[in-house]
Amino acid sequence: MKFKEVIKNSFVLVGYSAAGKWDGEMVYPIPRLWERANKFIDSSIKEIVGVCLPPRSDHYFYTCGIEIESVNYYKIEKGMTLHTFPEQKYVVFTHVGPSKKIPNTYWDLWRVFDEEGYTIKVGMPEIEIVKVNMIGKEESEEYEMEIWVPVQ
Repeated sequence: MKFKEVIKNSFVLVGYSAAGKWDGEMVYPIPRLWERANKFIDSSIKEIVGVCLPPRSDHYFYTCGIEIESVNYYKIEKGMTLHTFPEQKYVVFTHVGPSKKIPNTYWDLWRVFDEEGYTIKVGMPEIEIVKVNMIGKEESEEYEMEIWVPVQ
């Protein structure tokens, strides 16, 4: 499985959040949060971003929304959350195929992550990025998303 190292600049994420628990199935509330984040899609939005804290955990807090360059208060509605994250180094993997196969990609990427000797940077988010042109193609073989894992 191929990957690349990237330094991501600090960013602000506004979106919808919920606590979750991995139970071996497709994880809820994540699909519902992605559906809610789709409301952000307009001509100015190029990608939807999911953030998971802590990475590689059975119990997590997940936010799905958009990155904003400044605090655009008009985009924040009741029930939304706003998070800021500092600059961080990530290893970036790409999932290709139906969204139901994302757990398989995670199994593969964690194997590679461990084999390469990486260590998760505690306190930093794992990030999932989907280009807007992929929305609606989640069940197709052409569906693609990036998975960013924070490293020391």
